[in-house]
Amino acid sequence: MSTVTAQIERIQEQMQRLRLVRTADEVPLLLQQASKADQSYSDFLEDLLSREIAAKQEKLTSMKSAMARFPFKKSLETFDFKFQPSLEPKVIKDLATCRFVADADNVLLLGPPGVGKTHLAVGLGLKACAAGGTGRRSRRRPG
Repeated sequence: MSTVTAQIERIQEQMQRLRLVRTADEVPLLLQQASKADQSYSDFLEDLLSREIAAKQEKLTSMKSAMARFPFKKSLETFDFKFQPSLEPKVIKDLATCRFVADADNVLLLGPPGVGKTHLAVGLGLKACAAGGTGRRSRRRPG
């Protein structure tokens, strides 16, 4: 075994111990690509860490949406606003920022059956899962 291969294995082991699981598997390929592109050390490190953060965010979002037990997975992007012309897309886009979660506000979707309320609710829920946070308000204790 070459010293480079042994070093890569040690790096991967250290990354596993730091729980940098996604990028640990990709290190050999990323090192090879960085070498070919003559990438700086800081660019390589930034790329590596960005990939790990994205992977952790993806896993967290997936876990949150699984815990939410949505009846189906439909995004806001797939909602047909032409089907429901009385709905203003601007309002939904504003709700999609999930500011209502941070402000601990409620969102109420009213209308007869079959107009897309559940689709919108699930889409907003998926956006909230991706936005982060726990969905719980932190309460300050008097102090």
